[in-house]
Amino acid sequence: MLKNASGPMALRSLIAAVTLSTAAVTALAQAVDPSVPKWARPVIPWPTVTTSVKQAINSNLADASVKASMDALQADEVRTLQETITLSEIAAPPFGEEKRAQAYLEMLKQSGLSDVSMDKEGNVIGVRKGSGKGPSVVVDAHLDTVFPATTDLKVREKDGKYFGPGITDDTRALAVMLSWVRALKSANVKTVGDLIFVGSVGEEGNGDLRGMRAFFKEHTNIDAMLGLEATPVGVVSPLNTGSIRYEVKYSAPGGHSYGAFGEVPSAIHAMGRAIAMIADINATKVPRTTYNVGIVDGGRSVNTISPDATMEVDMRSDGVKELKAIEKKILAMIEKSVVLENKRFGGQALTVSIKKIGERPGGLTPSAHPLIQAALGSMRALGQKELMTVGLSTNAGIPLSLNIPTIIMGPGGKFEGFHALTEAMDPKDGYKGSQIALLTALSLVGVEGVSKPVIAIRNAK
Repeated sequence: MLKNASGPMALRSLIAAVTLSTAAVTALAQAVDPSVPKWARPVIPWPTVTTSVKQAINSNLADASVKASMDALQADEVRTLQETITLSEIAAPPFGEEKRAQAYLEMLKQSGLSDVSMDKEGNVIGVRKGSGKGPSVVVDAHLDTVFPATTDLKVREKDGKYFGPGITDDTRALAVMLSWVRALKSANVKTVGDLIFVGSVGEEGNGDLRGMRAFFKEHTNIDAMLGLEATPVGVVSPLNTGSIRYEVKYSAPGGHSYGAFGEVPSAIHAMGRAIAMIADINATKVPRTTYNVGIVDGGRSVNTISPDATMEVDMRSDGVKELKAIEKKILAMIEKSVVLENKRFGGQALTVSIKKIGERPGGLTPSAHPLIQAALGSMRALGQKELMTVGLSTNAGIPLSLNIPTIIMGPGGKFEGFHALTEAMDPKDGYKGSQIALLTALSLVGVEGVSKPVIAIRNAK
């Protein structure tokens, strides 16, 4: 049974169980791989990989068709890089993913999938059918990036690194899924369960996971999800960090900065009070809890007492209780900022409206679940040192909230500069991470005549 937002005590106890040595574990992981982010903290201990899971992985690796698919991933590196660049240079802000989605749909078809479609929300879905006797597993990467459509998206290479807004988050993963489709087709790998490839919309910003929400509303027979995000090879995320986002709008009468000075409140001054209070919050470090005022807007001119001001606030936490606590604290600070600004002028002329614009559920796949065992066993079988389990805020929140086992893994390669114009990817030996993730996926669905799926079908289809 998965523990999500409805079971905060279980979630907090699992997190607490590994907090005593989090700094030491992070330092060790960074020593092995400097690309592990400094904020990373282990959220659950690595499981014991059972004999049955080990056998499934070893049987798959010994199979000639699976071996051929692994070799094909390495041979496909040049094309995978080119497709990463091609997709990266197509703008795909939240609610503006159509052009990239259409390009990706055609790429999936060209890579060998015949059952490819786009749903009403804009998700691109490609189904690779198994024998019909196994689980259905989603492999997801998101189409959208945080960058506006007007951003210069030209990819540039320097010293083996490729720089481009959105190239790591999450365009590389989209290209890797194309490589998987080609590798499985060329090697004629026949699976027991279905692999469902999804290029999803609305993962970033105010997209609020709309793509995943729509997909899982329409597809109720999914047994597990493996999400691909720009994480270091050796890192697995079984925990989705919950988040809440608000749009806050201040309104005031306005007036001339000289003529009305001292007579009317300022919307911007009130918002500034709130931002200052928020900035002084000492957030909980374990479970990791964060806040950010990411967008501010308002005012008419430099010599106008502002009649309007707007900000957007993001709050996140690996703990359910902690997320609710910081939400309550920040909302109280916003209300207090209005009271303080109005008090200066002896009235109620300043008002505020607060609108929730996003809420991502938290959730956790327990460490003993075969899904995590398959990821760990695949790493070890291919000679990769496991680093740590971490919490991330991704599409995983939706399936986890539905009690669908889910993890996030890296697509292969090294990444830096997330959500910055300097976002960059080093593709050297990227195929190794791709092989680990694909071996994990094949272990989940099983290979016909070679291995049984390591996960069960959740509901009768």
